[in-house]
Order: sequence, then C-alpha cells, then structure tokens
Amino acid sequence: MKFIVHNLHMIQARLRSNGWVLAELFLVFIVMWFLCDSLGCLKYTYYRPLGYNIDNVYQLSMITGGESQDTGMTKADKYISILQKLEREPSVEVAALSYWSLPMSGNNSYNSLAAQDTIGCEMRLINATGGYTRVFRMQEDAKRPFAAMPVGSDVSSGNYVMLSESAVLFFRKRVPDFSLDTPLSWYGDSANVVTQCGMIGGFRSYRYGADAKWIFRRIDENVIRTELQDYRAQIVFRVKEKMDSPDYRSKFLKEIAPHLDTDDMFIADVAPYTEQQKQFEVMQGDVDKVNTQTVVVAFLLVNVFLGLIGTFWFRTRRRRNEIALRLAMGSTKKQVFSLLMGEGLLLLTLVTLPAMIVCYNVGIAELTMGRTELITTWPVEWSFLRFLLGTVGAWLLMALMVIVGIWFPAQQAINIQPAEALHEE
Repeated sequence: MKFIVHNLHMIQARLRSNGWVLAELFLVFIVMWFLCDSLGCLKYTYYRPLGYNIDNVYQLSMITGGESQDTGMTKADKYISILQKLEREPSVEVAALSYWSLPMSGNNSYNSLAAQDTIGCEMRLINATGGYTRVFRMQEDAKRPFAAMPVGSDVSSGNYVMLSESAVLFFRKRVPDFSLDTPLSWYGDSANVVTQCGMIGGFRSYRYGADAKWIFRRIDENVIRTELQDYRAQIVFRVKEKMDSPDYRSKFLKEIAPHLDTDDMFIADVAPYTEQQKQFEVMQGDVDKVNTQTVVVAFLLVNVFLGLIGTFWFRTRRRRNEIALRLAMGSTKKQVFSLLMGEGLLLLTLVTLPAMIVCYNVGIAELTMGRTELITTWPVEWSFLRFLLGTVGAWLLMALMVIVGIWFPAQQAINIQPAEALHEE
C-alpha cells in the first residue's frame, strides 16, 4: 500500500509531464479495446464449433445425357434409385437426398413459422431424407431422431417439423411458455397446425455465420415423386472413416460410380465437402474480408506497440540522473527498478476505468442505435462478458508495452555508476 501511495505522490509531483502520458494512455486504451474486441470476435467466430461435421463427407454431381433407355423412370425415380444403390455400398456409412438444403451452398429455400399466430420467424427450410442429420453428424435427441420423424404431407404445408436450437431460442425469448410441444403454423396460414417433433442441436450455417435458424422436414419417396419430381436434388454421403483415403475420390469414380448410373443419369464427379466449404467462403467474400481486417488490425497493433514503447523508453531514459541520485542515496537497484515499473503500470491503471466507461458506452450506442460494422461486424452477441474480455485483452497488451518500454532503459540506467551520472548532470 505504501508503495502505491508513494507512486501516486510521484505522479502528482510530475503532473504536467504525466498529464500528457495519461492522455495518451487513455486514447490508446480505447483504440486497443476496439482492436482486441474486433480481432477477438473474428477469431472466436472462425474457430468455434460449427455444430456439424463435414470430414469424410462427399457430394455427388449428377448429369443427364445421352439417350434414355425408355424405362419410364421419372427424374425423381432416378434420384431415388441412385440413393438406394449408394446406401448399399460397403464403404458408405449413411447417405441422404435433399432439395435446396445443403449447408454452405447457394441453393436455399425459406419459409416462416409462427407461434400464437402472430410471432413469426423466417427460417431456412430443409427438405431431406432421414439420413441427413447423420451424414453431417448434427446433434439430435436419441429418443426423437430426425430419421424417425413423421413425413409431412406437403412441402409447403407439411404438418411435422423439427427446429434448430437457435430457432427454438428465438421463440422462447418472445413466447414465455414456448416448448417443443407448442403448436406452430406457417406464417399467414393459421388454419394448418404444424407439430414439432424435436430439436436439432445448435449449429452455424458456415464458419463466419451466426447460429442458424432452420426448419427441418423429412421427406420420403412418396413426397419426392409427387411434390419434388421436377426439381434437381442433391445427394451427399458419409464414408466410413477407416475406408476413406486421399485417393477415395478417384477410386469411387472408377469402381463405384458406374454401378450408380441410372437410365440416362450419370455420376459426373464426387467431391469432398471440404472443397464445398472453401468455395462457399470464397464466394461469400468472407476470406478476403477476414484477411483485410486481420492485416489492418495487425498494422494498427504494431504502430500502437511501437508508439507506446517509445514513449516510456524516452521517459525512462530522461530520468537517468534521478535514478543515479536514488542509488547514491542508498536505494537498491531492485527498489529503483520496482519503483519505475510500478509507476508505469499505475499510470495505465488510472486511465483504465474512465476508458472502460467510454468503450462500454460506444458498444451500447452501436448496438442500440448505430448497428454499424464498428461493433456488429461479426455474429457475436454484444454482452458485458464480451466487453470485459476485450478490456482485459487491451489492458494486458498495454501492460506488456509499458513493461517493455521501461525494462530495457531502466536496466541500462540502474547499471550506470552514480558518480558518472551525477557528473553528467
């Protein structure tokens, strides 16, 4: 305590010179908080779990060409036949057929569900066969799996759905007594009751995306043949981990694909889903956006780092004579070094609270009024915890800069002979 009080007296005694340092630290802290918040949200968004798994997952590319064998098969029959053949392959763990429903793809279908006829939410509509959640290893209730869910009678007005966790949370925030047993309806069509059959665990549509609000509907051969026969389907499958390999793609096209060809529909390619992920992120422009922001943040960090270190380096070197005098008066090198280091960190601590107040109000103002990319660039919900983590990161980085800025010139100063320093004075 005496050490802190002594440092406060020293700061007060040099109020004019310390005032400029305090002003610089105050402004730099605000900038550092923004950089830490921005970079932290970016990295958190990128690295947090997707909620599903695309390793060992492949997607078929099918083409129609040549002369039909006049088998009387519809497009839907051909898709179903390929799916059934694929499911019988020894290397395939599970397969699924879907329409406009694959993650990280540009083909989407949307619809809106409502609770209590008025509170609605537009969500992506997933139309897929029962193996869909197992192909992507999505989290689901073992007692209420997607594969066991009843099939809706119609694509646009099906009576049975599963919601993603994010969609359930959306309704729970607005309907206090909402549960998985709460009846829903398609927005604007309250006559047809929609029954919930369970919930799919939380996930994101892609690595830079927010938690996804999806409606899951299971389709079967009857729905495919009667309602979706004219549309183009997508088929994905998961390969057994022990049977997957870097050359699986070429082996599949050579040995398995010919057996899947049906009538005039042929397998043109089979691509690892990780390729789909990379292509989608490039198409969205997120890769360039992230790289640009990372370079800008790194550039600003380096400039702030060098500027703050320079300030304390110059400040410490100017006090060589004071340091020599303290040593001549009986202070130990350790005491002098601790005094200088403590004064620098105390200056930083003094500006932390007012800077935090400014930073928090900037965050609140952006969240409630501005909603610009200053705060809401990345899908990380604004909260006090997010603010606190950014503050701690900013303080630690600035503390490191202060320590580096004091450490080296202080070491040089305390090793000088007191008589030599006083002679220079």
